[in-house]
Amino acid sequence: MLEKMKVMVVDDNTVNLATVEQELKDKYEVIPMISGRRAVKYLYRDKVDLILLDVSMPIMDGIETLREVRTQPNGTTVPVIFLTSRTDKNTVIEGSKLGIMDYITKPFEPDDLQNRIERVFKRLGRLPMEEDELIFRLKEIYDDIQNNRAKAAVYKMDEVLGYQIDIEVSGRIKNAKMKIENGMAEPAANMMDRVIRLLEKSNSNNFGKAAAAPISVGEINARLLYILDDLTNFKLKEAISKVNDLMKHDVPDYLSTDLGIAKTKLEEFDDEEAENIIRALLEKMKKPTNINQQGNKAEAPTEDANNTGYHFNRLL
Repeated sequence: MLEKMKVMVVDDNTVNLATVEQELKDKYEVIPMISGRRAVKYLYRDKVDLILLDVSMPIMDGIETLREVRTQPNGTTVPVIFLTSRTDKNTVIEGSKLGIMDYITKPFEPDDLQNRIERVFKRLGRLPMEEDELIFRLKEIYDDIQNNRAKAAVYKMDEVLGYQIDIEVSGRIKNAKMKIENGMAEPAANMMDRVIRLLEKSNSNNFGKAAAAPISVGEINARLLYILDDLTNFKLKEAISKVNDLMKHDVPDYLSTDLGIAKTKLEEFDDEEAENIIRALLEKMKKPTNINQQGNKAEAPTEDANNTGYHFNRLL
């Protein structure tokens, strides 16, 4: 049996500690710590695989604790996720300087907590990446290459290559990276397109989009508007959740691709760019020439069918 990865939870509230431990204990070995000082002392002698760190604590808050953690041999590179009720960006920015990999605003949903932890472990190569997520990231790289954003493409390639992925896929990505570094953008794009098609074929064989729930054009527009509403009100977690829900449906390929890119931007805390993507999608949905996943032209949407009346005008 594989040894469970250790997740340290640092929070001055015993109820919060018990709640998080209950949610995580089936997958991870949970190390609860009631204060930042105890967490630092623990790291002086033992290692953990990840730290969930509350920001608002007395005596030694999350920022101070993280500074001390980074001075310990067992804490210099340990991944950290902030648990915070604060919504100001300064806290996140300060934490980012000290190497946090994510933050979760309290109160949070158990599924969201599990997903955030898994995402960090995937980024570190500790867990494999699902094919759907890999396809979205590769499409983003392909888009960067097509739009002459070579540096961005190479950066994202390096990030993807840090994950546990199939050796043939990683080999092709490395080949494309070498091409783009040598100024061969078109061959690099062709290679990325080939990898994406390979994965989509495999993915369709295993799951198939036919299994996805159908959704109307009007419902898609309504959901995009709800996402945009969350973004304009700085509700990052809620926006990510709604993007995930929409991506579970049988939506057009261009919509699925752009939603994947928007999700990545949100995970990187780039909510402004994600908002731009959602606004652009709403504009695309207004055009009658969009193609659905079966290759059929969508009917020209009416204002009522697309829910583009008051709410659409108010947000755009």
